[in-house]
Amino acid sequence: MHFQWTHDLDTGIPEIDEQNRRVADFINALDEARQTADRERVGEVLEHLLDFVCNHFMFEEQLMEKAGYEFLSAHERIHEVFAKRLADFRGRYAKGEDVTEQLLTMLQNWVEIHIKEEDKRYADSVQQVIADEGGRTWVTGLVKKLFG
Repeated sequence: MHFQWTHDLDTGIPEIDEQNRRVADFINALDEARQTADRERVGEVLEHLLDFVCNHFMFEEQLMEKAGYEFLSAHERIHEVFAKRLADFRGRYAKGEDVTEQLLTMLQNWVEIHIKEEDKRYADSVQQVIADEGGRTWVTGLVKKLFG
């Protein structure tokens, strides 16, 4: 069940694409933990995933806001629901439930639906902001601020 990133998932925004590829890394790490029945590793991946997703969403939303993306509020709501679902998985995991299969399915669906469709909708407006003088510097600064 190894997840392979394909170029049709790219938005054309290098920072977003790099961050979205990390989701594929999380999927593969979870699948490896599932295959080896490493419950502790599942918990570690879930914690890192939740932390990463919160920072990624903040980054993405700030880009959309700067670009004046008209559907920002709807996109933020989708992010909010996804983060809540991840937190619910973390809670179920903490209670001893094996959430790995459901989590893998949710993440794969997220990549196929959200990244492939929703993220691509804002790509053009964000690319214009980045192309403007100073836009690249602003994006680079935001990456450093959120991801170190």
